Order: sequence, then structure tokens, then C-alpha cells
Amino acid sequence: MADTTFGPDGWTPAQLGDLSGKTYVITGGNAGAGFQAARILLSKGAKLVMLNRSEEKSAAAVKGLKQEFGPNADVSFIRMDLADLSSVRAASEQLLATLPRIDALICNAAIA
Repeated sequence: MADTTFGPDGWTPAQLGDLSGKTYVITGGNAGAGFQAARILLSKGAKLVMLNRSEEKSAAAVKGLKQEFGPNADVSFIRMDLADLSSVRAASEQLLATLPRIDALICNAAIA
């Protein structure tokens, strides 16, 4: 059966090309839609940095992704709590210090 999630002629992740050499940063990438986006990006060869509030859930997500895509899957996380601006500043400083460039930022996390 055809995937019509985005309409009969709409976009699907299969249309993404090779993302090797590209770096994606995603907020809230350890669960739900963010985790599924992380899976898709890694499956296409991207480097992925997740910005998540929970270190425990993030470590579990990274472990699961490395089990699925292999130990060389380029996925990591930086702890960041969007409700704490000092945490956001610290995470952005760490990103700037460790990444030569960011090709896309996916703002998936929400503040309740």
C-alpha cells in the first residue's frame, strides 16, 4: 500500500538524498516526532546533535540509535532546558565550540 501521509503525490522521507557531511541539530530529539526525524536523518548519513532536557532519556535515545544504525552513527546530545536561559546559553556555546557548521536546526521541542 502506498504511503499517502503527505498526500498521494506529496513528500516522503524516501525522497531525501544522501546527507553525508551535513550536520543537523534538533531540539527534543529523544522521543516522539523528534526521535523519528533523528532516525530518518541518521538513515541518510547525517551527523546529528540532539538538544534535550533529560540526560537519561537522551543517553537511552543515543544508545538505541547506535544499536539501530551501528556504533559509527554520528549522533550525540547536549543537555539543554528551554525553560532555563542559562542552559540555552551553555548549550549554544558548546555547539559553537564543537561544530564547524550547522546545516539545519529543527525546532521540535515545546515549552509547557
